[in-house]
Amino acid sequence: MPFPDVQAADHHILTEGRAAFTYFAGGQVEVGTEAPPEGARQVAFTGHEGLKGTIPVSAILAGSAIEKVVILGGLSAVPEMLVDTRDFVRPVWRDGVLTLVTQFARNGVLVPFEPPNNRPCCADH
Repeated sequence: MPFPDVQAADHHILTEGRAAFTYFAGGQVEVGTEAPPEGARQVAFTGHEGLKGTIPVSAILAGSAIEKVVILGGLSAVPEMLVDTRDFVRPVWRDGVLTLVTQFARNGVLVPFEPPNNRPCCADH
């Protein structure tokens, strides 16, 4: 089912309440539930409701379907590193593994690479 933008697709997924992902195809945002393509964003997944606040990588891996946490640039995050989820986590499928991509924020804490309030580039000028 095609959607005009990611926010509309995310809303649809979250109101349906089942595991689903988004991906781009033919200039549209598509929603899928089986066999995610490389790079698909997983919106709803086992344990996503518990990924709130600042939590260690080990808790993300133990309490959700996320199998790997990486830092932008390709480094792997270690279990004791902290992630400020900002209550918004959208892992992606990489090589068949559900992977949370993060980046460094303040004081060595990680944050998910995708921000909760994504804004199109150059939208404010």
